[in-house]
Parts: sequence; structure tokens; C-alpha cells
Amino acid sequence: MEEKKKIEFDLQSEDFSLDDQVQDTRSSRWTKFKFTIAAANHNTNEFWAKFPLIGYSLRRIFFAIITLLLAVSAVFILLRLQTPDEVYLGNIDYNKLGISYGDPEYYRLLAMRKAMFKVDGPILRQLFHYIINIIPFIPKTIIINGYADVTSTGEIVLLGDKVIKWFYLGEVFSTGVSEPGKTVTSVFAEAIPYSFAFGVVAMTISYGLGVPLGIMSAKNKERAIDKSVNTTSIVFTAIPPVVFVVGIYLISINVFGAHGLFSSGTFDTKFWPTFAIVLMIMPPIIISTRRYVIDEMTADYTKFALSKGMTKTYVFNIHIFRNAGIRIFRTMPAAFVGTIFGSSIFTEQNWSIPGMSKFIVSGVASKDSFVVMGYIVFSAAVGIVTTLIADILMATLDPRVKLTK
Repeated sequence: MEEKKKIEFDLQSEDFSLDDQVQDTRSSRWTKFKFTIAAANHNTNEFWAKFPLIGYSLRRIFFAIITLLLAVSAVFILLRLQTPDEVYLGNIDYNKLGISYGDPEYYRLLAMRKAMFKVDGPILRQLFHYIINIIPFIPKTIIINGYADVTSTGEIVLLGDKVIKWFYLGEVFSTGVSEPGKTVTSVFAEAIPYSFAFGVVAMTISYGLGVPLGIMSAKNKERAIDKSVNTTSIVFTAIPPVVFVVGIYLISINVFGAHGLFSSGTFDTKFWPTFAIVLMIMPPIIISTRRYVIDEMTADYTKFALSKGMTKTYVFNIHIFRNAGIRIFRTMPAAFVGTIFGSSIFTEQNWSIPGMSKFIVSGVASKDSFVVMGYIVFSAAVGIVTTLIADILMATLDPRVKLTK
């Protein structure tokens, strides 16, 4: 009997010791897990503290993407509510198929076309498909050059080339924009070199002349030269762009005998549009440069440097212009985007330049929703990227900017 009790006690003791070992093992694993998490957090915080510019850039990119998606969603819903369904049959002559407007076959063909372009069903589902199409990290199977055919049984089928796209903005539907069936990205690729070329040349001339004029105006503050430069810049800024460009266009033709169409290939059809863009964007550059330089000239550190006996030339070149130049340089990326997608619209329309501006004008007129949405997505994306580049350059060039808490 005593032996039996002893065996039972030993077994209970052995079970108790096994339970302790299991608990100790679990506790050890949990301790190691917590230690790993704490070490990872410490290393992460140490990395962000050492490279704050990377964290700043990632935060900017995240919030920029959220802003872009919200803007795209709002514009997409508004355009879909205003776009007639017949637009999606733009490159199909359904009359040749023996189909009349309002027939059941017509509505069946329309439903197939809308399904192909993911604009059928609830509008939120349409928006989801469009956002998926513009996200460049997800491959999409797209039908391009689509067309309808009728089988021997009388059924309408939609045929075309199936391709894999990483980034898809839809197809052109209206002949007023381009050839129906072409992808929006392909027509943009043909037009962007013209807008880019005019934008680069106009920006180079505008900053090359505007910055020195702004500095000269600031150095001669309240004098005659400052008043004349500043007043002229304000007057040019106040003139509506459409009136300004049309005036230069008419003067170039009627006074200087220039050609009015870019397709003529003459020098004046390249000079006058560039001249018009320069006169539109240079006055704000002069005004902002003057303000930045005056701000630095009246700063306390400038007064202190002059009181220490430093020459005005040294203080201006080493301190004033360098600090003001950082602020001037920061505006260049945003000004470039504004020139391509804003100021150039009127010049490209008057001289019939095959640039980007024709798509927003003709797309709205033709109710080609994919072209309009593509223009908005492309311009907004470029604007966000250039703004991010400007902020990073500002933080890199200016030691006064701190990205840490």
C-alpha cells in the first residue's frame, strides 16, 4: 500500500515538473518574442532618426497618394454621371451591323462595351475598377482595338487584342480627340514632348530673365527702376491669360506677318508661342524673387553681418542670395508643371500645337471621359511628384529645415 502511494506521488511530482517545464518554455518564448519586437522597434526608430529624410518622403508619398485617390474618385463619379452611354460606342458603326438605335441588339452591344471598359454596374464598382487600372503595381488583362461582330446565330460578340497592362487609362472614343480605339497613354506619349519642349524653353528664359530683374528691383527698392519693374509685372499678371495670348497671336500675324499654324514648321510658330508663355509666367517670378530678396535683406542676420563690418556685396552674395535662392529654386518644379498643364493651354490652342492641352479641351467638348480622367490623373501625379521633389530639395539644400521632431 505504501509502495502504491509512493508511485502515485512520484507520478504526480513528475507531472508537476513537466507542467513547470512547459510553462517555463512558453514564458521563455514569449520573453524572446517581446525582446525581438523591442529590438526591431529600437532599430526602426534609430534608422528613422538617422535618416529623417526617408521617413519624411515616405509620409509625403503616402498622403499624396491618398489625396490623389480622393480627387480621382470625386472627378470620376462626376464625369460618369454626366457621360452619355453612347460615348462608349464611338468607334463602332452599329448601323453596318444592321442595328438601329433602341433595338434590343443595340442595348446588348452597349452592355458588352461598357463591361469591357469596366463602366457597367454600380458606380462604386466602376470606380474600383478604374483605380485598379491606374495602379501600376497590378497587371491587368485589357482588350484593345475592340470591335463587334455578329456570329452565324445572330449573337453579337466583342473581339479585340488581349494585352497585359500595368498602367491603363482607357481608350479614346471620340474622333474629336484622336483616332478611336487608341489608348489614352499612347496619345499622351505623342503629345507630351511638344508640351515638355515648350515648357523647358519657356521656363529657362523666364527664370533666366525674371530672377535678375527681381534682384535688381529688390536692390533698388522704392526707386524708379523698382516701381517700373514691379508695376509692369503686376499689370502683366492681372491680364487674363486668354486675352493676353490672343492679343499676342493677332499681333504676331497682323503686325509681324507670322504664320498662325504650328504645322507650317516656321521659326515664328515656335518663337511667338514661347514668347507668350514667357510673358505669362515671368511676372510672378519677378514678384516672388523681389519679395524673397527683400525678406532676406531686412532679416536680423543681415543687419548683424553689416554691423560687423562686412561689405554689402559679400553679405548679398554669401548670405542673402543663397537663402533667397533656396526659396526661388523650390518654386521651379511646381512652376514647370503649371506651365505644361496650365499656361500652355492657351498658346497650344491658338497656334494648334499638338501638345497636352488639346486633350482637356477636346475631351470635355466630346464628353470623352477616359481622356479627361487620364489628363487629370497624369497632371495630378506629375504635380505630386514634383512637389515632393521640391520639398526634398528644400530640406537637402537648406540646413535650417529640420525634419525631426
